[in-house]
Amino acid sequence: MKANLLILLLLVLPFYWGQAQESDSIQMDLDPVVVTGTRQEMPLRKVAAAVSIVDRTDLERSGELNVLPALVQRIPGFFLNDRGTTGFGVGPNSGGNISIRGISGSPNSRVLVLIDGQPQYMGIFAHPIADSYMASDIERVEVQRGAASLLYGSNAMGGAINLITRKTHRDGWHGNGSIGYGSYGTLLASAHAAYRSGSFFSMVSLNRNQTEGFRKDAADRFANTAFYWKTGYELNETYRISAELQLSDADYFQPGPISAPLLNDRREFLRGRVATSLQNSHGRTSGALLLYHNFGDHRFETGFESKDQNQGVTFYQNLDLLPKQLVTVGVDYKRFGGTAFNESLPPPARMGLGDAHWITETDVYIHVQQSLGERIHLNAGIRQVANSQFGGATLPGFGASWELRPSTIVKASSAKAFRSPSVVDLFLFPVSNDALRPEELWSHELGLVQELLDQKLSLEANLFYSKGSNLIVVNPMETPPRGQNTGSFRNRGVESQLKFAPNKLTEWIVNYCFLDRPANILFAPRHHITSQAYFSFGNITLLPSVQYLVGLTISPDQTLPEVSYAVANLRVSYQITSNIQAYLSGNNLTDTTYEVEQGYPMQGINVISGIQFKL
Repeated sequence: MKANLLILLLLVLPFYWGQAQESDSIQMDLDPVVVTGTRQEMPLRKVAAAVSIVDRTDLERSGELNVLPALVQRIPGFFLNDRGTTGFGVGPNSGGNISIRGISGSPNSRVLVLIDGQPQYMGIFAHPIADSYMASDIERVEVQRGAASLLYGSNAMGGAINLITRKTHRDGWHGNGSIGYGSYGTLLASAHAAYRSGSFFSMVSLNRNQTEGFRKDAADRFANTAFYWKTGYELNETYRISAELQLSDADYFQPGPISAPLLNDRREFLRGRVATSLQNSHGRTSGALLLYHNFGDHRFETGFESKDQNQGVTFYQNLDLLPKQLVTVGVDYKRFGGTAFNESLPPPARMGLGDAHWITETDVYIHVQQSLGERIHLNAGIRQVANSQFGGATLPGFGASWELRPSTIVKASSAKAFRSPSVVDLFLFPVSNDALRPEELWSHELGLVQELLDQKLSLEANLFYSKGSNLIVVNPMETPPRGQNTGSFRNRGVESQLKFAPNKLTEWIVNYCFLDRPANILFAPRHHITSQAYFSFGNITLLPSVQYLVGLTISPDQTLPEVSYAVANLRVSYQITSNIQAYLSGNNLTDTTYEVEQGYPMQGINVISGIQFKL
């Protein structure tokens, strides 16, 4: 009863606070510019795809060291499975699985993470590494919910999360940092410094997060050190060049399920990224040449080791040649793979291990956006894939945005997406099958955006329907069991967002997603409600949040019931000086007992306190 009252209070309090502060009103940014869903900056109202934005202010308010947890409260239909107070880990039964509209996977390779439009995933298992994405490095996050393969290629079946790195606009030195300590020996520390002089800029950040873990029956410690460096130069008004280096060195203990706890399943992993870009802007034409090289070295106590790479070149050019028309043409080349070892396995189980395996893929695409008058915006495109393993694939997509009036926008889109078979699907272990074809998905959606109350209240609602086919599954009843393109699914539902910002001191955002999906899909709650508020008085700011789930499948075993739970968090900050702020974060204040995956309990009430500073 007390937990329910606390959750109700956190949901309702922002509304009354906003009414009390009505005199200090502001207007929302009703026409933000995005680059996701298109390859050029464009007002969101003209983009047919459903795109959510989490900006630098949102990231700083959240206090999260990692980017992904900051998205949970602000993106409808977005689910992330945690493991502890900090850190996700890698390998079987680790955290960090991302689900958008119920589309995920294990490994999690059906939602694509990008950094400045460059794909980021492990070269052998093809999943993103959640512990690599630090908030200190990111200016804003744009999330395309729904199929995004037309512009971004493989793995963007459920959507694309584009992490846009920070920019330095002010001359001279400036920076910020934070340090916090709390329950279970959890340490969160971050430092960021930037410098600009005329056309030259550079920035560097260092992050450290660690915890002793909360499981008493097993080792679940985690530690990660992340480094990021970026520098660039504006050659002239037309050309800009930049280079980046990113490293993440983590040490993780996988505790195992409570029915069979593990005392020493240690997993060490080093992830790195080197990238460079040359951007151009000639007025009516603009684009970029992007080169990236991702690498990793994973070592498990169980004997598994791997060295992987994912490297490629992306080139695109936007052509604004005809009135109210934008044509984007692009070429993507990628090469991914590596070598895995596990001497602890018996020889029959080592199939493909010890050998280097590589896959190359070259895609070309064209995307046309055309406005009819001032209110109707159409787009259509096609991507052609040439893969060294399975051959070719064709991916069409089209959509429309119609401004019925300045405060009402209707959007519709249909697109095909795919996921190329990974190295592990094709070559590693006895269940692999080198004849596999790509997984495919058709996504359809219809959306409405409505602004009310003199632009203080915005509502967004989307109906979506996704049908997946050729999914790679292993049937254990076959002899011998091998991966086959026999899986399928059908997800449909509705997602909505209400955002209320009556003044500079108050913001309230509520997301709801209803999902009708197959019974055995993990990380896909049938009903998912998140609410987050921000309000400030004097030197004090409060950030309460609630996550409520109904009908979450936590095990492939369909005889086990689905679960439901609610978790409430609260972050309180006090501005000591103009540059120093103290904070106290309380998580799971309802002390809810719950599991996101069968056999892996989550922690109860836990707190972290610390300071943030700016220079």
